[in-house]
Amino acid sequence: MKKAASLLLMLGATALTSASPLPAPAELMAGAARVKITPSPAELVDPFKTIADDIHVRAVVIDSGGKRAVVIVADVPTISAKVSADIVGRISAQAHVPAANIVLGTSHTHNAMRVATEPGILIPASPKFVERVTAATLEAVRQAEARLQPARAGVGRGKAYLIANRNQWSPAHGRYITGVDRTGNEPIDHSLGVMKFETLDGKPIAFLLNYAIEPVVAMAIPSEISGDVPGAVSRMIEDRAGGDAVALFTIGAAGAPLYESEHSPIERRRAHTLSLIDGYATILAEEGLAVARDLATSPDAVTIGGESRQLVCPGKITTPLNLPNRCAYTPGSKLPVCEFSDKDTDPVTLNHGVVRIGDVAIVQTDANVTPALGAKLQRATPIANTWIVALTYGPMKYVMDDAAYPLNTYEATASIARRGCAEKGYLTGTSKMMSRLW
Repeated sequence: MKKAASLLLMLGATALTSASPLPAPAELMAGAARVKITPSPAELVDPFKTIADDIHVRAVVIDSGGKRAVVIVADVPTISAKVSADIVGRISAQAHVPAANIVLGTSHTHNAMRVATEPGILIPASPKFVERVTAATLEAVRQAEARLQPARAGVGRGKAYLIANRNQWSPAHGRYITGVDRTGNEPIDHSLGVMKFETLDGKPIAFLLNYAIEPVVAMAIPSEISGDVPGAVSRMIEDRAGGDAVALFTIGAAGAPLYESEHSPIERRRAHTLSLIDGYATILAEEGLAVARDLATSPDAVTIGGESRQLVCPGKITTPLNLPNRCAYTPGSKLPVCEFSDKDTDPVTLNHGVVRIGDVAIVQTDANVTPALGAKLQRATPIANTWIVALTYGPMKYVMDDAAYPLNTYEATASIARRGCAEKGYLTGTSKMMSRLW
C-alpha cells in the first residue's frame, strides 16, 4: 500500500509539472465603444433642420498593470467647462481612473449643438442635448470598460497634405486676413498621428488619430447636423476594420481645409460639400489605415499617467475681430475700419494637461492652439509622439505665441489672454508636466 501511495504521489507530481503553466495576467488591456448622440428631429434647435449624418461619442479605456487612461471624443463643437467638469468627475468615479488621466475631447464640428447650459452667440446650445451627450459619454465609457481585453499597441505617423494656415498675408491691405495660406510660408503640421490597439490575435480594438484640421467644411450646409470630416474619417475606418473597432479623431493645432464649397452655386452647394467631406475623409482614413497596417505592436505593459494644471493670464477683449464680416479697409464699407484696440477684462484661465499612454504624450488644452505655438512645442519636446489635442473652445479661445499679437491675426484678436502670458505659461507648464511623467 505504501508503494502504491508513493507511486500515486509521483504520478500526481509528474502531471502537475508537465501541465501547461497558467497564463500570466495581461499586462496591457484595451476596450472601446461608440454611442450615437444624433438628436431627434424634435430636439433640433435653429438653424438645424435635418440630419446629414449621425454623430457619436467614442471612448477607449486603456489599462496597464491596474493604471488606467480614458480617451473620449464627441462629435460636437464644444463642451462647456461646467459640463466637462461634471462628466470627467463621473467618469473618474465610474471607471476608477484619476481625472488627470482622462481626455474628454470634441471633434469641433460646427454642425451640431454645443454641449453647454449657457446661451451661445454663433452655435446654439440645448439642455436636452447636454443630457443626451452626458448620458451617452458615460455609457460609452461603461461599454469600453466592460470590453477590456488583452491587447497589443503600436504608434506611428503618416502625412496628409489637406490643410494650410488660416492666416493669409494680403498685399492689398498690408495685413493678415483670414483665409488659406497657399504660399506655404505660414506654419502648419501635416502629420497624422496614429495609435492602434488590437487583440492578441490581431483584430482591431481601437484607433486613435490626431490631425490638425479645423472641421468647417460642413458649415456650407448650416441647417444640417453632421460630424464633418472627423466623423466621416471615423466611420470609414470603422467600416473597413469591421467588428466593434472604434476610431477616435482628435484635433491638433488646427489649420484651414485647403478646399471649400462656399463659392459654389447654392443649388449645387450641398452636393459639393458632401463630396469634399468624402474626399478629405477618404484620404485621411486610407493614410491612417496604411500607417496602422505597418505598425509593430506589442502586448508589453505601457506607462500610464497624467497631470493637469491651470494657467491664469491677464484678460483682454479686442475689437473688432479680424474677420471679413467684422471689419474692412474697403472705402465706403458699412463695416468698422480694421483698427484694433484692446480693453482690459478679468483674468482668464487655461486648463491644460498631459496624459501619457506609453510613448504618446497627449497635450490637452481647453482652447485652440495655433499652428505656430504648436510648432514651438514640437521643437521643444523630447517626446517624438507628442500630440497636441484641443479639447474644446474654452474661456481663453486661443493660446498662441507672442509674435502673433502685433500682427493682429484673427486668433490674436479672438484670444482673451493678453500678450506675454500664454506662450510662456503653456510651453513651460507642459515641459514641467512632461518631465515628471517621463
